[in-house]
Amino acid sequence: NCRGPLWPSSVLLLLTLLLSPINAGVGIGAYIAQWPEKIILRPGHSLTISCYQNYSNLAYMFWYQQPPRNGLKLIVSSSTWSHNSYEDGYSEAKFEVTRQNTDYSLMTIKNVTAQDAATYFCLMIHHFVTVYTSGFSFGSGTKLTVIGENDEIIPPAVAIFSPSKQEIQQKSKATLVCLASGFYPDHLTLVWRVNGVKRTEGVGTDESSTQNGSTYSLTSRLRMPAWEWLCTHRRYVWLLT
Repeated sequence: NCRGPLWPSSVLLLLTLLLSPINAGVGIGAYIAQWPEKIILRPGHSLTISCYQNYSNLAYMFWYQQPPRNGLKLIVSSSTWSHNSYEDGYSEAKFEVTRQNTDYSLMTIKNVTAQDAATYFCLMIHHFVTVYTSGFSFGSGTKLTVIGENDEIIPPAVAIFSPSKQEIQQKSKATLVCLASGFYPDHLTLVWRVNGVKRTEGVGTDESSTQNGSTYSLTSRLRMPAWEWLCTHRRYVWLLT
């Protein structure tokens, strides 16, 4: 058994509210990069989403919209040799798509309204038939949140809870809990990092829920073996963006 404190030497919270576009990096091999990851706008503004791929054979391009709690809806499709083809309910006047070359495409959403709040995805494929089978690559998505002219952006209040003695003694497990509450709009994402490395194993995160009908809360848990918590003195960071 390893004896140690019930709070490790280094547990940190990093909070960064990102209200502007973020550039995404491009890796090695076939890769789709899409940015910004998320953005908050007020009505009447415009948003330009960039989509880049570094595999020249991806001739077909699609842009999709996914409203909250709904499935994907195709906005527009195109190829390197044809004009944009818009689906019913969508138009170039609202969703302007340009493709400067095979690698790079832009979609500008003009004069945004609350109805435009959604996550948008770009998709590139080799052949049209593969969109229903295989060989396609989605971008990571861009979440657009539209808030009212007079709405205030409220940062979260954050609390971190250490593992309980009972859990450690009876289950040989240790769970860190982080609660972010009272924030608006619903636009936070989070990452656990252990010694600077992203941790996904043992992580459970609840979806944001309304609180008093106006603000949001978010809870995340990181569960690990008790020996890791008590013995290794690792550095745990909960990153909110």
